Formats: sequence, structure tokens, C-alpha cells
Amino acid sequence: MVVMLSWESTKIGYNNLFKSTLKLAKKAIKKAKISQEDIGLIVHGGVFREHFRTEPAFATHIHGGLDIHCTNISFDSQTCFSFDVTDGSCSPHVALQAIADLLPSLTNKFALLCIGDDRPTKHCEWDYESYCVVAVIGLSGDGIKLISVDYDNSNFNVNFTTTGYFDDKIKANKFEKVGKIEQREKESRDNYFSGDSEWLSGKHMHEFLQRIDGQNDTLEHCIVDRSGKSTTAKWEF
Repeated sequence: MVVMLSWESTKIGYNNLFKSTLKLAKKAIKKAKISQEDIGLIVHGGVFREHFRTEPAFATHIHGGLDIHCTNISFDSQTCFSFDVTDGSCSPHVALQAIADLLPSLTNKFALLCIGDDRPTKHCEWDYESYCVVAVIGLSGDGIKLISVDYDNSNFNVNFTTTGYFDDKIKANKFEKVGKIEQREKESRDNYFSGDSEWLSGKHMHEFLQRIDGQNDTLEHCIVDRSGKSTTAKWEF
């Protein structure tokens, strides 16, 4: 599949997700010992971001902020593709699968995985911990190898989600949790890690990355969304 060559993550709280992502991306690229011009793909995944309902392509802002191949288009110009994926807290694994599928067909064989969550509007309750994670992904090299991503929708319940809508009274977007779920707490053992079902995507990926040091076999990372669906990424060291 693909290899995670380097990564950076931080808790951002109420800090700006965009600025945090650019800062971490530059550090991760330097750590991977490649140049920004080697990046051919940027995929962003997350649950919430600022102006979520009106701004559907956060990855393109990262693309522009890093100024990767932002030139006039011609038959000879280099390219960098950028787009978002959104699948609740399972977004990191969906983004990784998208990179694994697309990267082999691109000229530039490195990708940026960007995961982060920002408070989407001041008019919503915010009892989450926000994290930003950026990783450089390649087709080969030294790092942990993504072997597979599996999906399980058998426990999915559409009534246990978070809805967003435009509130005419305040003339702004609002978000509300739907349904009272039984919270699934984190589970960690030698070759398996699964986070709390109330975590957002950035924290899921951040907490997983804290556990990879010292591993020398395989490690399964399971993300269970509050809707009940889950994804499991299998990594090899």
C-alpha cells in the first residue's frame, strides 16, 4: 500500500486550523527530507471546520497556502491535486484509502494527509478537543506501512449523528447532536487501538500516532464514529 514517512500533530484548541495545518505540513515535509514540489496530492479529512456548510474544499486552501505548483496550467506544468473527504470521525481512514488508491498513478509520488477539526461556528456547543495532524505519505521508504483499510457499517444508525442547519433567527449555522448514544470508550492492547466514540477525527489520529513508537509488528487502529459505523486501518512496522 503506502508508507507514512513523517508526521506532526498538535492540539489546537481555538487556534486557527488553517494556520496550524500549514505550520505542521512544512515541518513534516522537512522531516521527510523532500521538497514541497515533490507533493502531488493533498487530502484533508475531518468532522468539522470553520464555515463547514459553505466551504466544501479546505484542502485547496492548504494547497494554495503552501504554494505547491500554483502556476499557469499548460501541457508541461506539474500538478498537485487537492480535495476533502468527509465521513465523520472515520475521515482519516477514508483519506488514507483515497491516497493509497490515487498516489500510484501520479507523477509526483508523495502526498500530504491533513486531518483536523475546528469549531464550525460560535453558535454551537463545543465540548471537544481539537487536534491537527499532518503526515507525508509515499509509495516506499522508511516508516509504517498501511496494509489495508476495512469498513463496517453493520452498526450504523442514522439517528445517532450530528446535524447542521441554517438558523434564520440568528442568521448563522448551528450544529446539534442527534440521539443519545452509549459512549464507547478507548481500548488499547498490544496490537490494537480504538479511541472514544465521542472523539473527533483529529484526536483519533493524534492518539494513534502516540502509540506507534516501539512497535515492531502490526497494529490495528479502529475508529468508531458516534453513528456506529467504523473503519479499521492495519499498519505494519
